[in-house]
Parts: sequence; C-alpha cells; structure tokens
Amino acid sequence: MEGSLRAFARAFGGGARALIEAALPVACAACRARLTAAADLPLCAACAAAAVEAGPAFCFPCARARREPAACRRRDHARLRAGFTWNEPLRALVHAFKFGGAVELAGPLIDAVLATDGFADVAPPGAIVPAPLHRVRRRERGYDQAEALARAFALRSGAPLARALVRTRATRQQARLGAAERAANLAGAFRVVAPAEVAGRRVALVDDVVTTGATAAAAAEALVAAGAGPIEIWCVAHEPLE
Repeated sequence: MEGSLRAFARAFGGGARALIEAALPVACAACRARLTAAADLPLCAACAAAAVEAGPAFCFPCARARREPAACRRRDHARLRAGFTWNEPLRALVHAFKFGGAVELAGPLIDAVLATDGFADVAPPGAIVPAPLHRVRRRERGYDQAEALARAFALRSGAPLARALVRTRATRQQARLGAAERAANLAGAFRVVAPAEVAGRRVALVDDVVTTGATAAAAAEALVAAGAGPIEIWCVAHEPLE
C-alpha cells in the first residue's frame, strides 16, 4: 500500500500536475472528497493508499484457465504484467482518461505503473504494440487510449512503438457482455498489418485494463500467428483472473 502511494506521488508530481488539474476538478478523482491542496491531486491520501499494486507478472492463459499462473514457465504462454489491481480509485482515474477526454493522463498513469514493483527492472521489449480501437470508435472518442498508453511506454523505455495491429471490424461494447459473449465478440477481430515489426520479437501488448482477458487474448493470438513472441501484456490495472 505504501509503495502504491509513492508510485502515485512520483507520477503525478511536477509538470504533470497542471495538466491533471485542468483535466479533473479539485477533488479526489475516486471518492470526490474536496482536496485541501493541488499537491494531493489526483487522489486523496486514503484513495491513493487504497491503490493496490498488482505484483509480479504471471501466466495469462493459465490464469484464464484457473490453473496456477505463477508456476507456469512455458515460453509460448503470454504473461500479464499490470501496475495495479482494478478497484475504485483506479476505475475513477482510468475512466477519466478513457471516457472523459483526459488523454493527457496517459503519461502520468504510465509513470505510476512503471514505479510499481511489478515493473522494476523490466527489460525493454522488441516492440510495443497497442490493442487498438476500431477506426469508428476512435473517431467517436477522438483518440485511442491504448495507443496513448503504448506511446508513453515507448517514450520511457526506448522501445519502438509498432502500430502493427488493426481491428478488422467494430465490436460491441465489452463492458456490457459476459465472459463467453466477450470471447465470441472478439473472435477474429484483430489482424497484423505490419508483421515485419513484430515477427521474432519480444512484444509488449498494451491495453488500459484487463478484466476477463478476452481483448488481450484475441490480440495476442493475432500477434503469435504473425510470428511474434514471447508476448507480455502490459496494462494499467487488471481484475484478478485467478
């Protein structure tokens, strides 16, 4: 808990604070309590302390299959590396970033993620690939949140950003679907358009949040089919799959 508070304090300090203050009201983004100083943005101390770090990376397919993810050593299995577990403080921040037009939160969110123990000493991947929105959804929103996060990861790690994936069709909103419906909704929804940028490389596949894992699984499957690997899924937060 203390480490999470330090991660947020580092990430949202300095020059980023003016951007955050413009994007969010002077209140805690999670509980809406009035903040006594702009230095406390974006979360009050209690909510920042409640942001729980996700810990080390683990096997993504094994977690989805309800097997023991920490014990898996298979190189052909994608690993999930998240900064935080999904709870109310993270939901408030991610929703402001994703649905509230606050794209400027991408950098500070990734700074907070990279300050967690789960990302300590992680070697730069061969390519950083966002799990993209469909062009229609991107046009409606004005930006692609996964691409904004991937760009921030790339800038900070020095790894190349590869816009290698596209969504081949618009899909229904995942949040409104059950686990089985999510998987069916995304089957065949991703295609690799730049295989040379990912083939034979260790790839970090970036998304904002992993819940059931259907989006990440479909995107990772397309990357593996194009010769990428090993794959790591990097996200701001995840809802525990185990």
